[in-house]
Amino acid sequence: MKIMTFNMKNSGIFIGHWKQRTKGFVELIKKEKPDIIGTQEMTYKVKKYLKNLLIENKLFYTFVGESRSRTNGIYDEYNCILINEKINILNAHTYSLSNTPLIPKTKFKGDPFPRIITLIETEKFYFYNTHLTHKITKNKLLQLDCIAKLLKKDKPIIITGDFNLGYNKLKKFINSNNLKDITLNIGKTYSTKRNLFHLDHILINKNIDYKNTIKHNYKYEKRYLSDHYPITSEILL
Repeated sequence: MKIMTFNMKNSGIFIGHWKQRTKGFVELIKKEKPDIIGTQEMTYKVKKYLKNLLIENKLFYTFVGESRSRTNGIYDEYNCILINEKINILNAHTYSLSNTPLIPKTKFKGDPFPRIITLIETEKFYFYNTHLTHKITKNKLLQLDCIAKLLKKDKPIIITGDFNLGYNKLKKFINSNNLKDITLNIGKTYSTKRNLFHLDHILINKNIDYKNTIKHNYKYEKRYLSDHYPITSEILL
């Protein structure tokens, strides 16, 4: 089963070329054929556009997940999971990363936006997709504690996302939940003009085998798809 994680870059007012980048994303999906994709920073207009492009290209995915603010405004983001429509979904939910995860739009003090995690349950595994806050390290750790409490452990677990944290700060969460990070050897996943960081991760149970974790330095019409690189890995379930 091939997994992808990808921070698409918010398509707000001042960020152009989102249609071009979305078309490039579809071309990468055609090439890689992932079974499940965990996305971050997807906005409502991108979601609608991407759905239509996938159908036009005969790529059939179910979109799962509610947005963080439930407004569908310019800066309201989804952690949508795209799952091959042939995979049966038993349960799905979007939780707030807060002291009250069942209540939408809630957050930890100091966070500029609510943060969320989207869950899919299938017959064989649980799949989680998230995007932690970019501001306050203390709140990132609180959000990880919230995620740990939400993890169901009667089936294998896969977690994708932009954690806005490097491996060293994720280690406690990874080890205490019997997980491993299968992106450790792919290098930096996020770039600015001045710095490179490893922020995007795929976490799985220690006893799950995998192969071929790949970072895609992919350009479409000479343009990168985002300020983050898509990552794929084959999970042997």
